Amino acid sequence: MHPAISIIAALAAVFLLMAYALQRHSIIQVRKQLADADSLPVQHRHIRLPLPGHEMEQLVVAVNGQLEQRRQEQALHEARELAVKAEIANLSHDLRTPLTSMQGYAGLLQNPAVPAAEREEYLDIILHKLAVMNNIVESFYELSSMDSGDYPLSSQPLYLYSLLSEVILAFHTDLDRKNIEVRLQLDETVKVVPLDEKAMIRIFSNVLQNVLRYGKSRLAISLFTEADSVKIVFVNDTDQLRGQEVSRLFERTYTGDPSRSSGQLGLGLAIVKQLVEKQGGSLGAQLADGEFQLVFTFGE
Repeated sequence: MHPAISIIAALAAVFLLMAYALQRHSIIQVRKQLADADSLPVQHRHIRLPLPGHEMEQLVVAVNGQLEQRRQEQALHEARELAVKAEIANLSHDLRTPLTSMQGYAGLLQNPAVPAAEREEYLDIILHKLAVMNNIVESFYELSSMDSGDYPLSSQPLYLYSLLSEVILAFHTDLDRKNIEVRLQLDETVKVVPLDEKAMIRIFSNVLQNVLRYGKSRLAISLFTEADSVKIVFVNDTDQLRGQEVSRLFERTYTGDPSRSSGQLGLGLAIVKQLVEKQGGSLGAQLADGEFQLVFTFGE
């Protein structure tokens, strides 16, 4: 063999050995980084390529993509865990409040010296607290069903003027008892919209219950058509809400009443928002000059 050819062959062999050694070194370093990835903080889990190489670069890019996806999934999981813990804490607190009250009144009923009139009063209070607890549990279950997808909705052409009028009429006595003046501006010519009737009754009922709980003296309800969409607007005065709270009203773990003295978990508007969005509608809220406004839009 010609000496020059022998030298070239030897150099080629050395080059291949060096390339193999460098590639092996890169693989070892990448493997070590992968092994250490679980012990690193989530934001630092990123693989670095010790030496350049097209194939290795593609591999590292793919691995980093998987690590980033895993980081996002872990962050989402941790956020959900915190939300669940907050919900459980709120639920426990709001169930404990009426339960403690019921235990106290039940103890009074055991006293034979309590007059019959007071016994009836205590029994009425216990029954009211039981209704509060039942509402809390049902609302929490309803939200859980929505999250799991086990809450089917059946759309059918719905005439909102009639349905809204019926729900308002059902709440007339309660609103009158609380001295809330109701003003209606409902357009009978609004078009029918494909919606779930039971869901819409639940939406209107929750909003009116919210008015009864936090409203002051006035409630205005409007139904009209705007730009081919049907809009429903509820406006009530209130002194129990601050402007910075509006953006959080639809969070199930949030309540605008720090003392939670009413024994009511803040789930009503969270249910409203989910039901509206599940039907392709939108919901907006704002507070201005002591008036709280909810705006529903359907059929956009």
